[in-house]
Amino acid sequence: QEVTCKKPLIMATDQAGSGGPGYSQAGTNDVSALLKTDADDESLRKYKEQLLGAAAQGDLGDKNDPRKLIVTEFRVMFNNSTPDIVFSLDSMAGMMLLKENGMSIKEGIEYKFRISFRVQHEILNGLKFCNKIKKMGVTNSDDLMIGSYAPQSAPHVFEFPRHGWMDAPKGMMYRGNYTSQDKFVDSDGVTHLEYSYPLKITK
Repeated sequence: QEVTCKKPLIMATDQAGSGGPGYSQAGTNDVSALLKTDADDESLRKYKEQLLGAAAQGDLGDKNDPRKLIVTEFRVMFNNSTPDIVFSLDSMAGMMLLKENGMSIKEGIEYKFRISFRVQHEILNGLKFCNKIKKMGVTNSDDLMIGSYAPQSAPHVFEFPRHGWMDAPKGMMYRGNYTSQDKFVDSDGVTHLEYSYPLKITK
């Protein structure tokens, strides 16, 4: 029987807030429609353009790629000389490499992660990173709010925690092999990317 633990194993909750440039989740996600609303109000128009950045100038990403979210890189960084663990998730080949090789983390090490991603076509509201780690029937789950972002060709970057580091679990009961399942979900419940990989905590 599977047991669910509320205490996160690898992740940690942070006051991440809404993240991103601070869009309201109410109203339209269409950049053009948003700019046309109250277009006669110059101050409001300039404010919207400032928030939308490149999207206000017509940069909505790759129009030939139907994906709304593209995670270009998942990087785990350590607070010592340990090399970063880096995976590219914008192609099937990169995701297969993660699935086959997984990652190994030393117990008790201080770490943080950085996600680089592109948003395309329209505003992406309430993006969450959902992490589930399983070991011998025990499941640890955690959801992290990344935020709301406008489309643009250049990648957005989200680093967690924003200040300081997290500690990997330590002790005999935490060492061993896990299965990690990650997915990126927006405020409408749409899953934009989902994958799993082996994770090992070593001595």
